Amino acid sequence: MVHRVNIAVTLGDAGTAIDVARGSTSAKIAVTERKATLLLDVSRAFLQWGRHEQGVHRTPGRRGHAPEEVTGRPSVHRLVRDLRHHGPS
Repeated sequence: MVHRVNIAVTLGDAGTAIDVARGSTSAKIAVTERKATLLLDVSRAFLQWGRHEQGVHRTPGRRGHAPEEVTGRPSVHRLVRDLRHHGPS
């Protein structure tokens, strides 16, 4: 499921990514870094879809998941920058 969401986002298919993520539960994912990756991909999907507020609420840092993953990844920094840039002022 994590990989399906990532592939859909990478291909620009935000709707599929969100549908796949909604159809499953991240509670079943035991590895915190994988949960963080899933939440990041879902945030990217919402950004692609133009639903910035929902994207912000899915970022792992807001939920306390893997803070070292969030602060150390350049991709996360780009995502947050894009959410701030494209979101409502």
